Amino acid sequence: MAIRGKAAGLVAAIVAVVGLATAASAASESGSGTPKPAPRAVKASAAQAGAPVFGTSVSVGGGSNGSAYVYCPAGTAPTGGGGQTSGWDIFLTDSYASGDGWVVRGRNTGAAAQSLTAFVLCQ
Repeated sequence: MAIRGKAAGLVAAIVAVVGLATAASAASESGSGTPKPAPRAVKASAAQAGAPVFGTSVSVGGGSNGSAYVYCPAGTAPTGGGGQTSGWDIFLTDSYASGDGWVVRGRNTGAAAQSLTAFVLCQ
């Protein structure tokens, strides 16, 4: 019983020392000894985020290349974009802004036709 009491006391002392060392380390990392402010969440407005505009899907035959286009509504400009495919056999090879829209190109490595669709974020 005495050994258990000494062991428990030793464990408590170790935990206390580790806790003090951790607190001292955290204080020294902040430079001035004052804690750093917590990060705050920043929420983008709807105009900044821009809802995606999807173009019409384009069929790309097996072993072929294809391109899909989509345009921003009048009075807006592209701020980003991309594309999506209908299957595992078609791979995007290019994705870029062009004028007032977005272009994606893809290569279908399979035998069956797949679809390619471009989307654009406008502001």
